[in-house]
Amino acid sequence: MSKFLRVGLALVLPALVIAGFILLPPVSSTPVTSVASAFEVSVEPKPLQAVCPGALIEVGGEDGTDLDLIERIGEASIKGYSSEEITVPPLTGESLPLIVEGAEQSTELLSVIQTQAASRQRASGLAAAFCEQPVTSGWFISGASGVGNESVLSAANWNEVDTQLIVELHSTGGVVSERFALAAGQERLITLAPLAALASVYAIRVESTGPALAVAMQNRWSRGLTPLGIELTSTTQLPATLHWIQPVTVLAEGYQRPTLRLFSPFGAAEVVVTAFGDQDPQLIRTVVPEAGFAEVDLELGQGSYLLKVESDIEVLAGVRNPALDPLDYAWVYPQELFTSVALPVPGYNSVLRLANPGALAISITVATTTNDRPSYQTLELGPFETIGIPLSADVVSVQSASEFLAAIEIVDGAGYAVIGPSENRNLGEDLLVSVR
Repeated sequence: MSKFLRVGLALVLPALVIAGFILLPPVSSTPVTSVASAFEVSVEPKPLQAVCPGALIEVGGEDGTDLDLIERIGEASIKGYSSEEITVPPLTGESLPLIVEGAEQSTELLSVIQTQAASRQRASGLAAAFCEQPVTSGWFISGASGVGNESVLSAANWNEVDTQLIVELHSTGGVVSERFALAAGQERLITLAPLAALASVYAIRVESTGPALAVAMQNRWSRGLTPLGIELTSTTQLPATLHWIQPVTVLAEGYQRPTLRLFSPFGAAEVVVTAFGDQDPQLIRTVVPEAGFAEVDLELGQGSYLLKVESDIEVLAGVRNPALDPLDYAWVYPQELFTSVALPVPGYNSVLRLANPGALAISITVATTTNDRPSYQTLELGPFETIGIPLSADVVSVQSASEFLAAIEIVDGAGYAVIGPSENRNLGEDLLVSVR
């Protein structure tokens, strides 16, 4: 660079800096605030899918000696209802997905149940389940291991991409976890005994690392050479401070009481349980240790009850209810509140159990349909009242302006089971979007 150029730059640059201070507008010290706007968009929900968990699972063969063998046994009976045209196969062995399209989604659009009776050397009774939408995570509280108890998971990936299922076993001894790969369209049967080790009671948390999966838990109970029942649920739950559980029907008075199991994953919890029946409400208080369990024998007289489970921190809850005639048992889990629900009726002796969880009386309309011919009745339910309606129809639907609880209780020579429905719905319809 020449001497004259260096001198010129030395004279020009200060002048440019001075000009910048003079000509450029001052920067405002007032912060820029964003303006939020909201608008509604109409989004068509994706097709509604429900998955039936499939036929019962046997571990170790019929006599239990083939330890490496885990397989399906028999076929489950499928009953479905839809306001659209849909084909529901009457039987299934494997996990079964059912899909229907519709803008307004609920159990009116798709509602499916499965049932299966078993009479095996180590397992007998009736298992029934509501066919649920796939989930990305959830809990099962009913895990049991050791002599006479067995818990098994089934998981199906009905997506077009691979994923992994994380299974966490929570017991008083701590947390044990394992990952299971699930290819697109793959199903896995997972015995929980290796994870449980010496834990006789445990809760299971499941989580998919990718899309939602259809996960179910099956429990088997026996004493010596006498099988005491088999149970199946496809409904996961989440910890909460309030649970409603019904029906808790005393079916084995003088034999074994229903047992309430509580699990507190986050800290010690103080729990208050209120049992509403035909007599005055019964109050039960208990404390659940941190990452621990409490099991409470419910000293209830003959009848059917609604349980209100309240706690100061979030807990999981469920009731193991034994039956003497038939010799079987069922787990009864917390249920959703409905203002409208539709259910196909299983091909066994069944009772529709309804409960009012509120402090005011409500009116409920029950419609039963047989051979496309509906029949209606209107009921009044007092505060915290329960009622049972025998079913002999193809489909039952219930509607009310107020929230209620509904379940189907099966008491049949084949066994005992409770089917607790949940709402079937995908995100869609009119959404309110805020843009900032």
